[in-house]
Amino acid sequence: MALPLDFTGRTILVCGVHKGGMGGATCRQIARGGGTVIALDNRQAYVDEIAAEVRAMGGTIHTMTADLMDVAQCEQVIARVLKEFGHFDGIANIAGGTRAEEWMPLEETPGESLWKTLQLNFAYVFYLCRDAARYWIDNGHKGVIVNIGSVSARDAAPWHGPYGAGKSGIIALTRTMANEWHDFGIRANSVSPGAVISERVIEKGARMSDRVKASRDPNDPVIFSEPIDLANGIVFLLSDLASGISGQNLTVDRTLSTKFAGGPRRSRKEMEQAR
Repeated sequence: MALPLDFTGRTILVCGVHKGGMGGATCRQIARGGGTVIALDNRQAYVDEIAAEVRAMGGTIHTMTADLMDVAQCEQVIARVLKEFGHFDGIANIAGGTRAEEWMPLEETPGESLWKTLQLNFAYVFYLCRDAARYWIDNGHKGVIVNIGSVSARDAAPWHGPYGAGKSGIIALTRTMANEWHDFGIRANSVSPGAVISERVIEKGARMSDRVKASRDPNDPVIFSEPIDLANGIVFLLSDLASGISGQNLTVDRTLSTKFAGGPRRSRKEMEQAR
């Protein structure tokens, strides 16, 4: 006897699916569970790639593009989903992440960088969840939301403070969603990854400055998770197996956060001495 993860008859919007990361893995797992996926990213090539994979598996997937760094486009995403694809049952907001150029001390961080980071990792989630919830409430439908936090929101986020702040906001906002929308049958949870290995992460690491790379202790390597680790946590919270779970944050990081979000960090003095 098997315990099924059944998405039959359900449609899930997955935002952020490119570069072989957790978004693509989430799409594949939803399809394996019999669900329909709406895959969103900012380039057609990205959504076409995951669509080809899902269809090769025999799954059903639709695609759309939007720039989630553009507030005007964020305001239109849910309306476009409803117009182009009709009813949907859940949303997984996976788009986000640190940008290679944002890794720097707080006192050197430009204001423009701060706002870009917050739009990518916090603000767009508000717009999409707000509009999805409004649709579900107005039409008497239940819905489920999974947003992506981070272990960088737990204690401190050295060298990437705006990112940690944005992800802290995601976790807090998701708890408020769960509280306010509970009476309408809407569940909302967050998942906090640690360091997830993907093509995008590898490319970003290659672009980081020598100064940031030197801040890591080479004797205490980062513990990486695989995209499928996160996808499994996300689809669990989207599924009916998590029917009693709302307003919670699930950390999926293979113990990374037990080492202070990536292990001991060298002080600036130690970095200078190592040069």
